[in-house]
Amino acid sequence: MPTLDANGCKMFYEIDDFTDPWMNDKETVWLQHGVGRSTKFWYHWVPALGREYRVIRRDMRGHGQSSAPPPDHKWSLDELAEDMLAFMDAVGLELVHYLGESIGGIIGILSATRWPERLKSLTICNSPTELRRADDQASTGSRSSVSNTLTNDGSRGWARLLMEQRVLTCNSPAHTEWVLNEVSKTPAHVLKGITQTLDGADTSPLLPQVKVPTLVLAPSRSPITWLSDQIKMRTLIPNARIAVVEGSGHEIYVDRAEECIEAFKKFLHSLN
Repeated sequence: MPTLDANGCKMFYEIDDFTDPWMNDKETVWLQHGVGRSTKFWYHWVPALGREYRVIRRDMRGHGQSSAPPPDHKWSLDELAEDMLAFMDAVGLELVHYLGESIGGIIGILSATRWPERLKSLTICNSPTELRRADDQASTGSRSSVSNTLTNDGSRGWARLLMEQRVLTCNSPAHTEWVLNEVSKTPAHVLKGITQTLDGADTSPLLPQVKVPTLVLAPSRSPITWLSDQIKMRTLIPNARIAVVEGSGHEIYVDRAEECIEAFKKFLHSLN
């Protein structure tokens, strides 16, 4: 089980490399999950990418098998971006094609503006620009707020709430149970700390500063990542491209994986 210490956190990661062993110029794709998920949520992407790219997945601080800080930890997007750079240095990664889903995309935007020399490309999937509006929408409905749900029902209850809101996608009872079990591995205080950190955040001012080649994988019907936001992102990032994916909800990388992978690979091939 590969782990390493970086920026004061024990991080779990996985490397899948099925490229030809004599390749000396292989490129690396980094797949980064969103809030409450883990490396396991990218399982279906690895076979499609692993013959052509070295694929790296990492559990974000407090998620999956990475260590969780204590309940009084002061979360910040700056720290999560610094985690990314520290991990790259620790594992010896100089340059990557970075694909971030949800908060993973936000971390990618921060990193692209601070350390553009470390990203060969940036792909943003399911990431909102204005986080307060997204959080408010995900918090409403038949149940109480996200914070109250986490306090009363824990991580599993939070996952059920997001399923009701079509933020987490499942296609069968077995899939639903798997997602609930995986999300439950992230402590409730971690989810509460991150959602509070995201409250009020707005990445719009940073977008014109992104100079690396960028693709926006945009869900057409996400309840928290409006298509208008995705178009705004494409417009504000210089020379960014967009692929609109007709999914049933937020998680297009799950329910429309083949279409997303095809758009992602087409984007990467165009850079060579």
